[in-house]
Amino acid sequence: MNFFLYLLLVGVNFIMAFAGRIPANPHKNIILETTLPKNKLKDEQVLFVTKTYKKRLVQWAFLFSILALPIIIIPYDSLTLLYFLVMTIGFIGTSFYLQVVYIRKMTTVKVQNNWILSTSPILVDTKLVANKNRKLISVWWFLPSILITLSGCVYTFKTIGLSNGNWIICLISLLVASMFLLFYYFIARFPVKPLTSDEKINQQVNDQMRHHWSVLMAVSALVLSPLAFMSACSVMVPFEQMMLFLIGYAFLILVFVVFTFYYLFSARTKQDQLIAQAKEYRYSDEDQYWKYGIYINPNDKRVIVPDRVGMNISMNLGTLGGKLVMSVTGIFVLLALIAASIPMLLSDFSANPFELTTTHNGISLSAPLSQSRKIDWKDIESVELIDRLPKDRIRIYGTATENYLTGEFQVDNKPAYLLVLTDKKPILEIKTKDKVYYYTNKDSKLTKKDYQNIQTIREQ
Repeated sequence: MNFFLYLLLVGVNFIMAFAGRIPANPHKNIILETTLPKNKLKDEQVLFVTKTYKKRLVQWAFLFSILALPIIIIPYDSLTLLYFLVMTIGFIGTSFYLQVVYIRKMTTVKVQNNWILSTSPILVDTKLVANKNRKLISVWWFLPSILITLSGCVYTFKTIGLSNGNWIICLISLLVASMFLLFYYFIARFPVKPLTSDEKINQQVNDQMRHHWSVLMAVSALVLSPLAFMSACSVMVPFEQMMLFLIGYAFLILVFVVFTFYYLFSARTKQDQLIAQAKEYRYSDEDQYWKYGIYINPNDKRVIVPDRVGMNISMNLGTLGGKLVMSVTGIFVLLALIAASIPMLLSDFSANPFELTTTHNGISLSAPLSQSRKIDWKDIESVELIDRLPKDRIRIYGTATENYLTGEFQVDNKPAYLLVLTDKKPILEIKTKDKVYYYTNKDSKLTKKDYQNIQTIREQ
């Protein structure tokens, strides 16, 4: 697993490095968020800045790939996760810093050479405004993804209920579908902007942008809609078939990611080809709002705006709504990282992360930051010490790493709850009519002692 995470880090580094090079290619007379005269885009000074920026991105991708090597030998899952996050966030921060530095360098080149463009007067194209959404796909394109998502939630509720965190999967599925619908709504409300002096080209550029982005939102919602079925299928579908499905779905997601990059890049290419046919590109003096690669314009009331490089949608951090959305997103990501890392840290470094206690009512199993499970004496059918877990198991809700398995699982087509350190033997197996429980202590002697205590109490 550690080697896989290392390969993932390397892949992410170079994908981000090559994606970060896109702003250094001319688009709408804009290069590194700086608008230049068309005849200056190939100037030696401009090419030097862009080539140096692209080279630095690749160099830092190599450096971070070398710095990530220790992740291969880290023995603790919690430290592996934290190191993975530090490396990922570190390269994201470095890439952003490089972009800011070279945007400033490009702006300096523009100012030193006095390549100041005359600002074009505001042009209101009423025909373009009236026809702005003529190539926007219908909202009915979202109907299949909505039906699949709702069906998955209903199926999950009827088959296994919404306990054990299944409701979280359903909620996430509904939020994902709603998010893509919300983006579709914003795309439809994007104001039009005549980019050139040619009315026909302006209409084509606008049509192409809205069509590509609306199609991408509908396809994204459809590809992710089967997530609503995951919890129920992991319980109801046989292990072999479920693994085949997961492998196929993972391949579909990979194809979709590649398709997304290709689709957006083709959109940008088509925009460039259309704009290149116009005699004049209309300069509206927006460089001052894109100095950091982020749109910050308090005079623009839009919360979401199309990115100038034609590959993304940006948030306007000059508005209260944009700041709130970014803040809430950042807090949500931070809480998710804390929620994922703290239980692992406790499991790796606490003296006894998993606990088993016996009372006159039954057995209680507990783990860090999770709800304890109680087993009544009268429900227990058998108690055994085993040397290995059954291979036929699927995680439903919890954690599954090379070092420990915690949470709700499906083992041999039967519901199970695991608190198991994978390198500890023996494993305590407690069978009831409805569920099987597996437990290990960090000290194998204590696991055997718990087994003896349980047997003694059951014999009384």
